[in-house]
Amino acid sequence: MCTLDGPTYMPITNILIIMTPNVAGRHVCKITLYTVIILELFWLFVETRGDFANGILFYLKAQMNYIVWIFFAIWFLSSYFLGKMMGGEMLKGRNHLVLASIYGLVEGLILVTYAIIVFITSGQWSNMVHAMPELSLMIIIPILLLWLAAASTLKQKMK
Repeated sequence: MCTLDGPTYMPITNILIIMTPNVAGRHVCKITLYTVIILELFWLFVETRGDFANGILFYLKAQMNYIVWIFFAIWFLSSYFLGKMMGGEMLKGRNHLVLASIYGLVEGLILVTYAIIVFITSGQWSNMVHAMPELSLMIIIPILLLWLAAASTLKQKMK
C-alpha cells in the first residue's frame, strides 16, 4: 500500500472486476480483436512477400471489399453476443472448456454459413464444392482456439 500524507491508497492493480455477462462479451470481443490484428498482419506479410509497394496496394484493395467488412462485423457481433451467453453460463458454474467448444463451433458455423452464402450469391457454386472443406477448417480451428483462450482467461478472472 502507498501512503500519501493521508488516506491509504491501494495500487491500481488490485481493482476487483465483477464478472457479468456484459464483461464476458467485451472480453471475448477483445480477444477477437487481438486475433484479427494478428491474422491481418500475417495476411499482409503473405501478400507483400515479393514486392512490398504493389503488395500493400493489392492487400488494401482486397480489404476494402464490402464482403470482408460484413465478415468482420458478423465476427465481432457474434463474439460479443455469444460471449455474453458464455459468461452467463460460466456464472452458473458450467465447465468453461465445454462452453468454449460449443460457442466456438457455433461462431465458426455462423461464419462458414456466411462464406457459403457469399459463394452462392457470387456464382461460385462449382468452386465452393472444392474450397469449402479447406475454408471451413481455416475458419473453425482458429475460432475454437480463440474461444478456448477467452474462456480460460475469463475463468481466471472469476477466481
